[in-house]
Amino acid sequence: MQSPEQIPILAASVVITIIALTVIIRSWLKTRNFPAILYTVTIVCFSGMVLDLLLDQTYMPFRQAMIEINGQVLWISNVLLAIFIVGGYLAWYFAIIVSEYETPPKRSMLAVFLAGGSLVGALLKSGWSELFVLILQVIAFGILIAEIIRYGIVVLRSRISPIERRPIQIYFIGFVTWIIAGPIGIIGGSIPGLGSIGRTLWVFPYGIGLLIVVYAVAKNPLMLTISETLAYDYLILDKDGVLILAKRVTPRPNAIDLELLGSAMSGVISLMREMIGSGEDLNGVNHGNVRILVEHGLMTTHLLVASQETPAFRQILRNLVVEFETNYREQLLDDSSTVVTFEPFGKRIEKALTLLL
Repeated sequence: MQSPEQIPILAASVVITIIALTVIIRSWLKTRNFPAILYTVTIVCFSGMVLDLLLDQTYMPFRQAMIEINGQVLWISNVLLAIFIVGGYLAWYFAIIVSEYETPPKRSMLAVFLAGGSLVGALLKSGWSELFVLILQVIAFGILIAEIIRYGIVVLRSRISPIERRPIQIYFIGFVTWIIAGPIGIIGGSIPGLGSIGRTLWVFPYGIGLLIVVYAVAKNPLMLTISETLAYDYLILDKDGVLILAKRVTPRPNAIDLELLGSAMSGVISLMREMIGSGEDLNGVNHGNVRILVEHGLMTTHLLVASQETPAFRQILRNLVVEFETNYREQLLDDSSTVVTFEPFGKRIEKALTLLL
C-alpha cells in the first residue's frame, strides 16, 4: 500500500545515503584496503535499499514489476529489497571481521547461515514462515550489533590518546545508531495496527546514524582502517648486524629507542644462532602484547614490531626484504655506504604498512 507521507522521508534518506557513499568511496580511494571496499559495498547496498523503497512509493511500473517461477509470484521490488538488505548486512559484518581477524572465525558462519535463511524466507514468504523469517532477522541484526559493540570496545582499549579516542567513539556511536534501524524496521513493519508510522520509524535512526558516520569519516578518511592489529616499528640490519634503517610507523607509549632496540635484537639474533647451532635463523620474538617478526635476506635482516603476527604482516615483510635488497644491492655491497643512503626507503615502508592496516 502506497503511503505518500513516506515519500519526503525516503527522499531525504536517499540524499543522505548518496552523501555517505561519496565520503566512503573517497576513503577507499585513499586507503585501498579490503575493509574499506566492504564498507563501500555496504553503503551501495543500503543506497539501493532506500532507492527501492522510494521507487516503490512513487513509480508505479517499478511497483508492479514481477516475475513468476513455478506459479510463485515474486515482486521485483521485494526481491531487490531482500537482496540489498542481506548483501549490506553481510558486507558490513565481514568488514568488521576482516578488520580484526586475518581469517574469519568459525562464528562468522552463523551470520552467513542467518542471512541466507532470511533471504530465502523473504523471497518465499508465506503465512506460516513470516514469524520464522522475523526471528532470523532479529537474531542476525542482534549478532551484528554485538560485533560492532565488541569491536568498538577492543579498538578503544587499544588506543591511548584521548585525541584519537573521541573520533573513534563518534564513529562507533554512528554505526550502532545506524544498524539499530534494522530491528526497528523489521519489528515496526511487522506489528499490526501501526500502519505507515511503524514502517517508517527505522528511517530516523538510519538517517541520524549515517550522518554521524559521515561526519566521523569526513574528519578522518582513514577512520575505516581502524584495527587492533598495529605495526609499530620497522628496522633493517646489515650482514654485520648494524642498524642501517629504522622507521617508527605507529607511536605508542613507553616505546623503546629504535637504535637501542636494533642493537638489542642484533645481539639476540647472533646469540640464538650460536646457541642453537642448527642453521635455522630466528624468525620472531613474542613478549606480552608485542610481537617482533624477523625475516632474513641475503644481505640484510628485517624486523617488524607489531601488536600481533598475521600472515599479511609476514608476507609484506618478505616482500620488503626482496624489494630493499634489489633496490640497494650496490650500496649494500659498498662498505662506504651510510645510514642516510637508505632513508628514502622509509617512505616505502610506511606506505606498505599503512595500506595493509
